[in-house]
Amino acid sequence: MRSRILYQLTSPMHRTLGVEEIARRRAYLSDAASSDVSIDVWPIEDGPSAVESNADVALVVPELLRTVPKWMAERYDAVIIGCFSDPGIAAIRDVTDITVIGPGGSAMHLAAQFGERFSVLSSDPTPKGLIARLRSLGLAELFVSERMVGCSVLDLVRRPDEALNGILAAARDCVDDGADILVMGCMGMGFTPHLTERLQDRVGVPVVNSVLAGLKIAEAAMSLGLRRPAGTTDPVTAPMLSGA
Repeated sequence: MRSRILYQLTSPMHRTLGVEEIARRRAYLSDAASSDVSIDVWPIEDGPSAVESNADVALVVPELLRTVPKWMAERYDAVIIGCFSDPGIAAIRDVTDITVIGPGGSAMHLAAQFGERFSVLSSDPTPKGLIARLRSLGLAELFVSERMVGCSVLDLVRRPDEALNGILAAARDCVDDGADILVMGCMGMGFTPHLTERLQDRVGVPVVNSVLAGLKIAEAAMSLGLRRPAGTTDPVTAPMLSGA
């Protein structure tokens, strides 16, 4: 039986970018996934068009929590929260025994495995607080810089070719800062076809695609049997989530 992974979007993308973009992202993930894994992609019902601030994060987390019972009913083996900021990961893990993966943390931990000092390429604007996150992940000493690529999340999806020059310039600045490996700090970049390879070829250092990092960490967790023990769901919170 094939394992099932849900890529949970953190925007109502069916209304902002359309169901065609959701289908494109599902195809991208399916092509990258192992042959024994099936992929679904869901939007949230309501929320900001993109997570570009801590206020956006605060709006998204309740929407994600309301979606958890649907994940459990569908019996997904793993869920990837589709945002580099990994919104609500700790809260969500409190209320489900499904393996829940944050692509931001996954990508930065992978960068620490394959480089000595890393930088993050972020859309503009982007939520503040990266240094605090890095401290909580134990990675602050390896962090060099965060560089903005000069366009928003939606720009990256709608006009990827126009965004390329800004991404390249930011990537080169990161290398000048002293980074020997780069992390894509935006899912819009991660879903841009061939961008990872183009950056690596032109900048000359490895680039971690956060979308694919989240997918592969989810697959590895399932293969290794790494999941929360059954019965860890908070008995007080669970009825609230289910609407009981």
